[in-house]
Amino acid sequence: MARRLLDGDRRELSLRAALAVVALAGIAVAAYLVVVRVQGQSPTCVVGGGCATVQESEYSTVLGIPVAVLGLVSYLGLATSAILPGFLGRCLGLFVGIVAAGFSIWLTWLEVAVIEAICPWCVVSAGLSVAALGIVVARVVVTSPPDGPSQAAVASPSPARR
Repeated sequence: MARRLLDGDRRELSLRAALAVVALAGIAVAAYLVVVRVQGQSPTCVVGGGCATVQESEYSTVLGIPVAVLGLVSYLGLATSAILPGFLGRCLGLFVGIVAAGFSIWLTWLEVAVIEAICPWCVVSAGLSVAALGIVVARVVVTSPPDGPSQAAVASPSPARR
């Protein structure tokens, strides 16, 4: 039993480290896009040329907040969830991961279907969001929660039900 808990701790630690790496990469991408936007410039597009078109579109803000700022906040939330062990870290990561990946997928669809321009920075960010979601889902599924009920307690009926 103790070995299984130790293996679960190792798996959670590995997944937390992977999430931290993805979150830091996302923070770098989002921070670059925020800085460029604040300076009134267009992001440097190393592939394609849709960065300016996407950044200047009506979909580049939500309620007046630049999408890049929302991305930065989401990656900071993912980094925070990577720092937090246990149930709280898993819940925060799952919530932020679902929202961020869903929003990124919708924005990518907008780039292709509505804006008709692709921003490579946005595509990288969307990929990082989806990767983060995969990691947090794995963290929830693979990690046996030491702070929750054990499988034996869940499987056995309580004395009152007998």
